[in-house]
Amino acid sequence: MDYENLLKRIMDSDINIRHSIITDNEGNILATSHREGVTNYLSPDETAASLKRAASAWKGRKELSPKIGRGLYAVAAFEKITRMTFPAGDNNLIFVSLGSDTVRTDLHEGGQKQIVEHVLNILSRDPTKQVT
Repeated sequence: MDYENLLKRIMDSDINIRHSIITDNEGNILATSHREGVTNYLSPDETAASLKRAASAWKGRKELSPKIGRGLYAVAAFEKITRMTFPAGDNNLIFVSLGSDTVRTDLHEGGQKQIVEHVLNILSRDPTKQVT
């Protein structure tokens, strides 16, 4: 998997994405992309710990998949950021962070639903796929 290209496509899909990270299923960072001019709220150690907790939660979701289906994404909303987590194949996760201070530059950018759709389309490798 070309991590850098994948993260670039995700970052380019919406101006309101602050940063995106690919981890393995244990939460170990494999690649990261950060929007210029954006300051992280968490230290690198806090980010790593947060990613490991989120990866652990995905393991729990995966165990339930025979009964409820494969997880498509999860959203964690905080006062300052919203973080979306997507499985990327069987062995990786993608974390996408949005700020609560969105910068809408046109009507097709900035909405959480639109960002989810963009990322799911990128991961499906089918840009014509519509997610509802």
